Amino acid sequence: MIGSRRQPTTIQGAAVATTQQFQGFDGMRLVAALAVIFSHAFLIATGTEESEPLVRFFGGGHVAGLYGVFTFFIISGFLLARSLASKSSAITYTVNRVLRIFPGFLFCTLVVAFVIGPLCTSLTPREYFSSRMLYNFVRLSLDSLGDTTLPGVYNYPNLALASIVNGSLWSLRYEALSYVFLLLLWMLFRTSGRVAAVIGTVGLLTWVSPAFANAIPGLAYTLPYFAAGVCMYWIQNRYGTNGLGAIACAVLLAISVFFGIQPYTFALFGAYLIVFAGERPNVGSTVARKIGDCSYGLYLYGWPAEQIVKQFTLTADPWRLFAMAAPLALALALISCHLIEQPAMRLRVRVAARLRAVVAARLAPPYWPGILGAKIAFVIGAIFLFLSGWRWWFFLESMGELLLTAVVGAIVASILFRVTRKLTLGKVVTSVD
Repeated sequence: MIGSRRQPTTIQGAAVATTQQFQGFDGMRLVAALAVIFSHAFLIATGTEESEPLVRFFGGGHVAGLYGVFTFFIISGFLLARSLASKSSAITYTVNRVLRIFPGFLFCTLVVAFVIGPLCTSLTPREYFSSRMLYNFVRLSLDSLGDTTLPGVYNYPNLALASIVNGSLWSLRYEALSYVFLLLLWMLFRTSGRVAAVIGTVGLLTWVSPAFANAIPGLAYTLPYFAAGVCMYWIQNRYGTNGLGAIACAVLLAISVFFGIQPYTFALFGAYLIVFAGERPNVGSTVARKIGDCSYGLYLYGWPAEQIVKQFTLTADPWRLFAMAAPLALALALISCHLIEQPAMRLRVRVAARLRAVVAARLAPPYWPGILGAKIAFVIGAIFLFLSGWRWWFFLESMGELLLTAVVGAIVASILFRVTRKLTLGKVVTSVD
């Protein structure tokens, strides 16, 4: 079990240990990203997912790519719970998450807007680059971590699908909000066991209570899978995983197919199987080790690559579309991985240290009142965000407001502490005199 092992004493050692112990996750993320691209090939080529193999076997809604997305969330929940348990610094956690998600997304947004868009628009270059819609696309995409429309992109007969610039991005906001929710719970409950119990309960309630799910619209759809990953960290850390448990989960997952409840049981039994497999190397992890972990880039560029192929070939064959688009998506993903994502992640230790230095410089000792004030302000702001029916949609704005709230809370708490201490000392001196 993790808890009984000696932990690395350096950041580099921790990274190596994580890679060695859960190197199978890299391969599983690659497979999950390819599953998303595979499912989208059927949708883009034919206009429907009805001919997708998993849909034909299980019925409507059971799309391979959707299970790929759920796999991403399970792995994220597991690794982030592990990260917070080993180093519960809010600054480190936040910097790591921002540098992991945002630089790659920003690069993808710019590539789609200023490279792919001009190639696939029905407008002239002058019309395209002078359109306000282009710059609104960049602004709104970055603000929402989502997708909007580009002028004249894409340009093929199926107007409903052709207008969707990047249909994969719907899950990014859910992912990022899950990060914030986990940090909120960690600040409130502090241990992996209590956090797992709370997030597992919340995830379960989103299934059994539509009213509860509607109360947290920015989290509800994917939270059970993210929560399953968090819970699996506690289980794996406390009890480990074993082959007998994996076999039992596989059997139960297979049985659930006959009752049509596999989307629910995938969070329960699938999470165990994913963690069990993640502890062991696989072909995908070997590939990722050689070429880089480009699963995030594959997810980002899969839809645009398929739209490019669809526009220039007008193919209605999903297998052909997938075979032609996957290499293009991989090429773009590798560029993003090696030129953007990896360099950004190499900055995380330096950026976190710099932020701590700034915080220390702005808050006079003792630091605990300011830290406590920042945490209280963050908790209140985050709760408001998750209960808002619309604020969560504007993700970047909301994160800025949340950060500002925490900063103001820290300053106010620090000032109040100093003022209170001076008044108290003044009263003591007066009474002594």
